[in-house]
Amino acid sequence: HEAQDTLMVVSRQNKRLTALVSDLLLLSRCDSGRFDSTQQHNRKQLCCLPDMLNDIAEEMAAIALAKKNALSVDIQTPSNLSVLGNEEQLYRLLLNLVNNALTYTPEGGRVTLTLKQQQKEALITVSDTGIGIAPEHQEKNYDRFYRVDGARAGQAGNAGLGLAIASAIAKAHGGSLTVTSQLSEGSTFTISLAVST
Repeated sequence: HEAQDTLMVVSRQNKRLTALVSDLLLLSRCDSGRFDSTQQHNRKQLCCLPDMLNDIAEEMAAIALAKKNALSVDIQTPSNLSVLGNEEQLYRLLLNLVNNALTYTPEGGRVTLTLKQQQKEALITVSDTGIGIAPEHQEKNYDRFYRVDGARAGQAGNAGLGLAIASAIAKAHGGSLTVTSQLSEGSTFTISLAVST
């Protein structure tokens, strides 16, 4: 039993390290401008945003239910609204934000994904009724390995890279990621991406 327990611990640590290395490689590719390379996994394609948001809500439904949080999607655009990008990485961007929102929203809270179109931009917001972020921490929140406090640092598998990765992916797609937040009143992250014409 002791040997089996040790193997399980080593296996979990190996998965965490593999995920960390993968995250750092992604950030390195974004930094060096090699994100949109000729490699198959980096090629851009038309990505349907309403489908992506609905898929993420479906994937995260069980986590929201376990936390007794309401998770909803509000699509205010045509059902085929698309952007040119790397579907896997855009999905990762949104998944990071939704997971973050659910993590820091107390039981009985609400997380909402909204999609709007403003002229030639798609605006995706991830809003929550969570613990919020103090103004002095909001800019640093995108820094690698930065965590606001010990409570956040204690989250399982949290290396402080989630928002750094989300921001890097948005920038690699010519977009942006911004936040508005108040302590104890929740946060809203907004992704802006150019609509494919």
